[in-house]
Amino acid sequence: MERAPNQFKHFVYGVMIFITLGISFANETLSRIGIEGNRVAMFAIALLLAAILLSRDLLLVGIVFLGILALNLPETTLLQYHLDRDLLLAMIGAAVIMPSIYQMAAK
Repeated sequence: MERAPNQFKHFVYGVMIFITLGISFANETLSRIGIEGNRVAMFAIALLLAAILLSRDLLLVGIVFLGILALNLPETTLLQYHLDRDLLLAMIGAAVIMPSIYQMAAK
């Protein structure tokens, strides 16, 4: 009963996405809503984001990664480039959800 190396690779990708992108996005989203101390909700949103991103291609993961990097920039840098944190959160959420909505609508 040997495990395929491909399964382990997906597990490692999932953990990395969960740790880097999911936690950051969930923490920022929940702090905007006003639920900062709820770790269970934060980990649930991070796990959901990681699960959705694992089923997508590398380009979408890169777009979300760049959005998370921009989201974590200091406020002065965001103001210099005329970016809003709420707009960045909406862009990241749309980048994650829109392919699934398009796939459901195409059926």
